[in-house]
Amino acid sequence: MRFNDKEMAKLSNDFRLPSIEGILLYMRPQGNDWSDWYQQPTLKERTFKLVYNLLFYYRVNEPQPLGVFVLENVQIAHEKPRRGIFYAFSITFNDGKHIFACRCEEDVNKWVTALKSAPYEHWRSQLVILQTKLSMRTGKDPVLDYIRNKQPPDPPKRTKTKSTFYTEVKTESCKETTTTITVVSTNNVNNVPVSNLIDL
Repeated sequence: MRFNDKEMAKLSNDFRLPSIEGILLYMRPQGNDWSDWYQQPTLKERTFKLVYNLLFYYRVNEPQPLGVFVLENVQIAHEKPRRGIFYAFSITFNDGKHIFACRCEEDVNKWVTALKSAPYEHWRSQLVILQTKLSMRTGKDPVLDYIRNKQPPDPPKRTKTKSTFYTEVKTESCKETTTTITVVSTNNVNNVPVSNLIDL
């Protein structure tokens, strides 16, 4: 899969955009059985930064991201306390469950809330709920009204202009040659006799 890595790196370093960022302990999926994930000593410190629905991660004190998670079609949940790890949450993708550990329960709640509100589907569902409430109160669909008001105006109608063209018909006989000039108006072109038209 290809993507614009330079633009992604630039987006990740824009300090105005992150909704939440901080250092977390992170462990990537290492098997299908996650009942004993706490027994695997593979948690590493990483800096995470959430920008829109993109979760960037870095080595601590390094400016360039190691990678990015796209938070669509994911499951985000709190994890129960395990051996020595009391405050953790997980993000589950198709490839498995990614574990994140924080320093306190308050941090876990902040991260889970921010991550759950990041996907596009979350904002789409919020739009549908708000649209339904407004429709019930006003009897109108605000989204449809907005779209109708934004439609471009009808293009101006073209006015018909009169134009004329000339045809020259030559008839020859043995004794004389006559030339007939006929003026034809485009408004009455259907009334021109066929005998007065020639092939060019």
